[in-house]
Amino acid sequence: MSYQVEVSSLADYALINLRGEAQVITNWEAALDVVFPKAPHTAVINEAFSVLSLASDHWWVRTALKSEDEVFRRLSQAVSGEHAAVTVVTDHFQGFSIKGPDAVAVLRQGFSLDLRLLDSGQCTRGGFARCGATLQVVESGTDYELFVESSYSKYVECWLKVAQGDTV
Repeated sequence: MSYQVEVSSLADYALINLRGEAQVITNWEAALDVVFPKAPHTAVINEAFSVLSLASDHWWVRTALKSEDEVFRRLSQAVSGEHAAVTVVTDHFQGFSIKGPDAVAVLRQGFSLDLRLLDSGQCTRGGFARCGATLQVVESGTDYELFVESSYSKYVECWLKVAQGDTV
């Protein structure tokens, strides 16, 4: 069976991993001039970057690759001397875009989560096709972005193509 979905590798993005307690959030918010999502599994998205809340003390900042150094510098300086971690993880992850009316049908073949319960602007982590993944819901039902460890990128790319009905 073939599904109406377009799968593509994401390019030109940077990922910065943030870990810290509540007191450092205001520093990071000031550095980026944005209010971080307060609830886990939600995202704030603007033209310059996205902030994904993965846990109460864990976020990803996603920005353009050309902005990676500047955003990293601003975030690091904002918590200098504090108990917090700012780490560039761009090379550690590969992102995929899954778009189309059958995006949920394709993703449900590999995710152990009920994706119908996730709304636009949410994000989550879970088991996906025998590896771990982070999922950002761009538009519920039709537009998702999936991040897996780079070492699994070829496997996941092939898996997604087979799941959408392509022959490899």
